[in-house]
Amino acid sequence: MTADRIEEYLETILSLSNNGELSVKNKDVADELGVSQAAVSEMVQKLNDEGVVDHQPYHGIRLTSTGLSEAKKLRRKHHVIEKFLSDVLEIDPEVSHNEACGLEHAVSDIVVESMCRFLGSNNIDCNPIDEDECCLFKENYVALSDLKEGDSGTVVMMTLPDSSKERLTCLGLIVGESVDVKRKQKQGSTSILTRGTEIALGNEVARKIFVRLGARKRYPRGSDRN
Repeated sequence: MTADRIEEYLETILSLSNNGELSVKNKDVADELGVSQAAVSEMVQKLNDEGVVDHQPYHGIRLTSTGLSEAKKLRRKHHVIEKFLSDVLEIDPEVSHNEACGLEHAVSDIVVESMCRFLGSNNIDCNPIDEDECCLFKENYVALSDLKEGDSGTVVMMTLPDSSKERLTCLGLIVGESVDVKRKQKQGSTSILTRGTEIALGNEVARKIFVRLGARKRYPRGSDRN
């Protein structure tokens, strides 16, 4: 059981469990990773023994507090690497995503934090007074797919291909715009409301749109902001 494989399973379970809130079926993990259910059962038992998941027969798989913490760290590492590749090195977003899947298991935390500081110091959302807030992927920035019904936020980044960004822009979904989550579908899609338009997003798209929690305050023209 390699460390890379453990990390891959933890990230997959995190994604399928709605940020650790739901139990996950072995079949869903198998379908997501493209492996047999027997292989998943064997790995889940090992993860259970390691204390990173809790698996009860007929009740599915849940991440333990330790497993949830590790999975979130891995996801953050992936996001930082992907953004660095796409924004700094100007690599195609899809290629950046695929490369980050491999690099996240090899790049050290020191390198990732250096990337994070670089991204923060070159991003208008960074607060230069507090270095800890210079990372775009601190806990107050989350993937749109992780929001619940009724949650609101402001779009800060989309790591999507240009064609997808253009389509969403035409619908009114742009960086800096407020969004409200209207519905979460069982199959994983998310319906949001932005600028008066309701948009249905597949899980793969919603996972690549990042928001700052809490709707951005709007001011009518000519109003006093103080």
